[in-house]
Amino acid sequence: MKKEIVAVLGGCPIKDNNRWRTTNFNEGDEAGVLGDRLRVEAAFVWYQKYKVKILAIGGRGQLKNIPGSPAVAAVIKKELVDLGVPANFIKEEKKSGRTYSQLQALKKIIERCQLTKVTVISNRYHLPRIKAMLRQDNGLKSMLNKKKINLQSAEQILIAADKKKWKKIIDHAYLSDKMKLRIALERQGVRQIKAGTYNLK
Repeated sequence: MKKEIVAVLGGCPIKDNNRWRTTNFNEGDEAGVLGDRLRVEAAFVWYQKYKVKILAIGGRGQLKNIPGSPAVAAVIKKELVDLGVPANFIKEEKKSGRTYSQLQALKKIIERCQLTKVTVISNRYHLPRIKAMLRQDNGLKSMLNKKKINLQSAEQILIAADKKKWKKIIDHAYLSDKMKLRIALERQGVRQIKAGTYNLK
């Protein structure tokens, strides 16, 4: 029997009017824009299409030193519920921090729950670094090679679902200087991972 889920990797939420939420393409940090709201929107589209359960991944991460800050997974879950995903369709992983830690947590869940297919959703700019990280761990590399783990671009999912709504927004975002900064740093990260100089912890 096929045991399939979609996993949404966490970014870095922001506080807006006493409410924590994921970021849009005009928001981010010193490394450029994030646009991790698209991961939530894409997961909702995936749920509507396939009715698979969703795993929201991410602890407090970069927010750990902020009193009262939530786990990223909790923010993602709330936004998915607000969009219309039933709460019982969403599981949360609230302990992992940065991307590599999230992937390690995912590996344990795949093994523990004997999942046969996991679709990992993140932003297009993020996927090459995720792939490079997967190849640094023999277990994750095997899952990737056997297509147990499949990477999906949130941007691609949304454009395929509603080109009129999303293509212009996404194309415009990817032309911005802050997105170009994000992409440059992501590419640098990939080079460092392959060279063995990247801090995966």
